[in-house]
Amino acid sequence: MNEVKRLLIVDDEETLTFSLYQTFINVPIDCEVVTAANSEEAIAHYDASPFDLLITDISMPGLNGLDLMAHLKELNKDLHAIVITAYGSDERKEEAFSRGADLYVEKPFDIHELKQHVLTILG
Repeated sequence: MNEVKRLLIVDDEETLTFSLYQTFINVPIDCEVVTAANSEEAIAHYDASPFDLLITDISMPGLNGLDLMAHLKELNKDLHAIVITAYGSDERKEEAFSRGADLYVEKPFDIHELKQHVLTILG
């Protein structure tokens, strides 16, 4: 029997979070999807039960997505992470990868491509 994979989506943009949630609850693998509007909420979810994959926006109020990713990777070095941003730059991309991101995606992005990456990571 396959293990249920856990996906945590963190973004302060409610419509994007909802859209990603709707996309990933229908993937062809056994996957639990949890959303958070900010890093503090995400950390609380993670403390309750760890995740296999984090999808996080960089720019959010409070702790930004790169700091969130680094914090969660300190708790679990095997955590996979996808970083998304509307304010992309080569420096941000380099920082995301140097801090442990598996993938860096700039908004707007192709949801089908992102879904394929998620399936590959969680598969």
